[in-house]
Amino acid sequence: MLSQIFEPILTKVWESILSKLVEQTEDNAHNNLKSIKEFELNLKALQKNLKSLGAKASDIEEEIKNSELSGRKKRKREVEEWLEEVRSIENQVVELGTQVESEGFIVRLMDGELPAKLNDEVDELIEQSRYFGKLVLNVCGSKPLTNMMVGEAFNENLETILELLDSGQVSSIGVYGMGGVGKTTLAKHIHNRFLQHSRGRVIWVTVSQEFSVTTLQDKIARFIGVDLVGEDNKDIRAERLHTTLSQMKNSVLIFDDVWENIDLLKVGCPISVECCRLIITTRSLEVCRQICCQKVFQVKTLHHHEAWELFRETLRNEIELDSSAEEIARSVAKLCGGLPLGIVTVAGSMRGERAIHTWRNAYAELKERVSGNDGMGDGDVYKVLRYSFDRLSRNHHIQNNEFNTLQQCFLHCALYPEDEEIMREHLVREFISGGLVDERKTRTEQIERGHSILDKLVNACLLESCADHDEFGRPTERVKMHVLVRGMALKICEGKYMVRTGGDLKRIPKEAEWAKDLEKVSFMNNGIRRIEEGISPDCPKLSTLLLRDNVCLEFIPDSLFSKMQGLRTLDLCYTNITKLPKSICAIQSLKALLLEWCDRLENVPYLGEMTELRELNLSHTAIEEVPEGIGELVNLKFLGMDAPKLEMLPTGLFLKLGNLQHLELPFHIKVVVEEIANLIQLEEFSGRMTTVNGFNSFIRRLRSNFPHPP
Repeated sequence: MLSQIFEPILTKVWESILSKLVEQTEDNAHNNLKSIKEFELNLKALQKNLKSLGAKASDIEEEIKNSELSGRKKRKREVEEWLEEVRSIENQVVELGTQVESEGFIVRLMDGELPAKLNDEVDELIEQSRYFGKLVLNVCGSKPLTNMMVGEAFNENLETILELLDSGQVSSIGVYGMGGVGKTTLAKHIHNRFLQHSRGRVIWVTVSQEFSVTTLQDKIARFIGVDLVGEDNKDIRAERLHTTLSQMKNSVLIFDDVWENIDLLKVGCPISVECCRLIITTRSLEVCRQICCQKVFQVKTLHHHEAWELFRETLRNEIELDSSAEEIARSVAKLCGGLPLGIVTVAGSMRGERAIHTWRNAYAELKERVSGNDGMGDGDVYKVLRYSFDRLSRNHHIQNNEFNTLQQCFLHCALYPEDEEIMREHLVREFISGGLVDERKTRTEQIERGHSILDKLVNACLLESCADHDEFGRPTERVKMHVLVRGMALKICEGKYMVRTGGDLKRIPKEAEWAKDLEKVSFMNNGIRRIEEGISPDCPKLSTLLLRDNVCLEFIPDSLFSKMQGLRTLDLCYTNITKLPKSICAIQSLKALLLEWCDRLENVPYLGEMTELRELNLSHTAIEEVPEGIGELVNLKFLGMDAPKLEMLPTGLFLKLGNLQHLELPFHIKVVVEEIANLIQLEEFSGRMTTVNGFNSFIRRLRSNFPHPP
């Protein structure tokens, strides 16, 4: 396509150049022959590269579209950004065609500037395309979702719902019941059975309490591969979704955790037996009726014997409890009111406990928290969950200096959006950068400690373990919080955390909404475009501010940080900012500045005053040179500078960075091993070295520093 656009433009350019030469004197024409020849070579090289780039882009686009038709794949973000760059080149070529008649433009062309510049950009795009690996990722919900299936009624509901869907007579089903009773688990098993038996496509969307039509449309669009970026008209968005969903025959749309009526037509969901059937889970029978569900199923609490079986299975004790302890354990299980979530969480917190006095104490404490009758309200559910959280600080298997760490790491997970499957690797890095693990340890020891913390939280059933695969097909480990567990965590942090994530938040809250005692704020994964000039929340205790995954965010004013002088972690990854506010560099307390994948970020101010900084991540930004002052950050332990446009590394950059444990550099820059020879604490390195001998020397030095190589 690019080549087809370019060929007529090339002809026009040459006609224009020749006409200008005819008008010149013989001497002037002779003097220009050399520049014309150079221009011709640049233009021909550009034409050849454009043809190659166009063919590559067409192949990639076709492969992606074919994969997305299944509804189970979505394009990788880096691939989509690459295609946008190709479209930008295409626009420049088209613009070239409109300007060839201008004499000034022809003179600029004769200098060879534009063809050479375009050629460099095209070369870079072709080079980038060689390292994509897989072009698409599994979409959330396209892989099996696992949760234990418990109880006779559960099995009966599952089989009945599957039969109804297969019958072709029902287009909408409602599943309701109190929080923690197993509604989502039932929906997950329906989801899995459809995948396993290839009954059709399944679209899983977590709605949550603070939903909007726009947010819901975005979630569905991401799943089925519909592009709604830049389109704000809800009717047009709904029409696009309706068109695509109508073509997805024999599909099932699952809306989990619905709190109020949803106007399906406004969203763009064509619910019918022929194409798209609907299943919702909700706590309210009234919501099922408002959405006009044709069949409704109540998920009830477990019978006493089923509750005990689940409790005992979750305990997983290697040694059976004696009869006296078991009797008390049964009473503890009964206090959980037949709610699977409460049963699993409390049992998880009691794993390994066999002493009768411990079980007596657990029963007494839990009885004080809940009403003690057979029925349970939402408030009681939170009290049961809170009991498991409190036990993290009293479990005698955990050393005293770890109590607070476990609880803080657990609460940190609540900063992520509801129902988010969080990569363990990311959480561990955040535990390290947030100072939640011992800074005196080596990087390897800190990572192992972080994973150990997550293991303990999973074993206590406060986090769920889930597996996935990255873009290269490699297994990745993730964890997630049940919505009620996350709700409990946010209740614990009320007044100290402000968390508004995973929605369509367009601007940050006004200053009056920022409590002075706030310690952590998360606006992850929203639609914030711009932070208004002058806003300056007074939060002297704020340690963490997370603005990552606001992909439309372009501007942050200096005023935002003027009263946040206690800030330790600032995460702006995956935003669209082009420059970093200078006021950030005046925050003396800052220990982690995370800017990864801010791919338009070019302007970074002097950083040398941020002497407390431990982690600086500039990988995949648009910086062309190393920001001034990095060489002065003597306490830096993590430095990411794998930036594709970075041109060179200044000599002596690492002389004062002897504390570095992790270093990422771009592969197009060859590092002389002598430049990093003083980094005796370095454990992780990503980059390219000038010679094989240099690399071997580097590895030998690492092994000598660390008996067990990282």
